[in-house]
Amino acid sequence: MSKRNLNIVLLCAGKSSRLKFNLPKVILPINGKTLLERSLANLRKLDPKKTIIVTGFKKDLVVDMARSCNYKNIEFANQKSQIGTGHAVKQATSLIDKNSIVLILNGDTPFVDIDTIKQSISSYLKNNSAFTIATSFPKEVQGYGRILRDNDNQLLDIVEDKDCSSEQKLIKEVNAGLYLIDSNLLKKYIGKIKKNKNSEYYLTDLINIFVRNGLRVDSISIKDERKFVNINTFDDYKYAHDVDKMFVYENCIKNDIFLSDPNTFQKDFDVKISKNVYIGPNVILKGSTEIKENVRIEGSVYIDSSYIGKGSIIKPFTSIEESTIGSMTRIGPFCNLRPGNKIKDKVKIGNFVEIKKSIINKKSKISHHSYIGDTEMGTGVNIGAGTITCNYDGFDKYKTIIENDVFVGSDTMLIAPIKLGENSTTGAGSVLTSDLPPNSLGITRKKERHIKNWKKNLKSKYVRNL
Repeated sequence: MSKRNLNIVLLCAGKSSRLKFNLPKVILPINGKTLLERSLANLRKLDPKKTIIVTGFKKDLVVDMARSCNYKNIEFANQKSQIGTGHAVKQATSLIDKNSIVLILNGDTPFVDIDTIKQSISSYLKNNSAFTIATSFPKEVQGYGRILRDNDNQLLDIVEDKDCSSEQKLIKEVNAGLYLIDSNLLKKYIGKIKKNKNSEYYLTDLINIFVRNGLRVDSISIKDERKFVNINTFDDYKYAHDVDKMFVYENCIKNDIFLSDPNTFQKDFDVKISKNVYIGPNVILKGSTEIKENVRIEGSVYIDSSYIGKGSIIKPFTSIEESTIGSMTRIGPFCNLRPGNKIKDKVKIGNFVEIKKSIINKKSKISHHSYIGDTEMGTGVNIGAGTITCNYDGFDKYKTIIENDVFVGSDTMLIAPIKLGENSTTGAGSVLTSDLPPNSLGITRKKERHIKNWKKNLKSKYVRNL
């Protein structure tokens, strides 16, 4: 990378009018992440000296979204009237540093990755260019500006699709929408762009201006045209979702992640998955979720903003939200982990268990049909079926503490606040309202009664006499 500062201009003024959305185009989400968030997540890896976002339609929404990304050294320029990319860049020139490299990108191209950008910068520096653009050869060229070259293959101009002649429409090389330019030259020549017949100012007209002034203009060809998918129509938007899924699938293959059904797998942009992970059908991974090595996630699982440790197994029909799962732990099936849980190593959480805001330490078991809320549980605890921590009295929440090696019998009600001492036991069917000392048995049962000659039509009589 050059010692010269890098300034980035991100064009985000456009309206999604052809998409029938009354929103800035860059606010539209693709698989859980807006176009703007995707762009900024990549661009921050370049550590630019400055990033200038050109806003326009409903600018406040764009500004608020950008600031929520915690992106440093960000500034804003406003294009009051959307009259072309040249006019948009001109609004940013006063904010651009002198003697810097300027990277200009369209905000509606969400798949431009960091490797492609670095490759383009390297080409720009190697050739000592005044202006470098990225080009591509997509299967479908409609809607893209065509690249015009001379007989020596030197770049002469870019003609927008709607301005192309019938002969120019046959050209297969198109503008990918990535530009690198010297800041001093940009400031000098941006004002020379003329308004075209559509009353717009095209940034691409700078190429012809540079050529006529004897300045070097180069291009770099990007083989994978999917990286420059431009979202203008609803079909483009739909295709972008498909492309994102394709990139996810290809990345999974590269990292030894097995997807049993790629068509039903959903993964947000920020989700991290380590190697040797198995993912079954109908799995949704959202937010800042991180999946470590050798995890097995079986079918119909929802995980949001959670950590799953090495070698753990998540059984079908399980929901996990904002929780941490340790290594070699088994969760599910039919398990609901609400936010705020810390489940440690080698824990077993079985079917039809709900846990909320609790700490479950190593080698503890909650095998089935239980509710554990606002609880701190020690190591080696065994929770019987039907156990409930009664943490709410209608007004406030209270904590349950279960120390190491406690055995809780089936159908036990623990009325919080309560503490079960180490190595204690509760009898099945008990309702405990006070602390249980260590090494003790807590049991609450009424004497069993058997009523002879019971008949259903006599029920009311016997009930009155009980």
